[in-house]
Amino acid sequence: MKVLVVLSVFLALAAAAPPKPITKEELAILEAFDYDAVFANEESRKLIFDCLLDKGDCGPYKKVVELSKKSMYDECALCSPTQMAKYDRVLKLLHDDYETFYNELIKKVASEKE
Repeated sequence: MKVLVVLSVFLALAAAAPPKPITKEELAILEAFDYDAVFANEESRKLIFDCLLDKGDCGPYKKVVELSKKSMYDECALCSPTQMAKYDRVLKLLHDDYETFYNELIKKVASEKE
């Protein structure tokens, strides 16, 4: 019984832990992703926003959402100048055009970093 309790606690902590830092290979996947197409499509945008906030299914965007979260946790520390420019542009777009979502996301990322 004690082993089951310890295992349950370990699994809960592992699930709640922020992802490992993003790698350069993973950053290349994000660099190639067409965020503009997603922002232009309300259905895709809602799916990704809900997924990022753990409010819904990720659908075909699961990998991109996972990598996006990882890049936010380390503030794109390994980004090339081109990747950093895209990262900054996407965050600015979220801040300027989707402020409510942006604020929720920043709060969520900050709480998960603790």
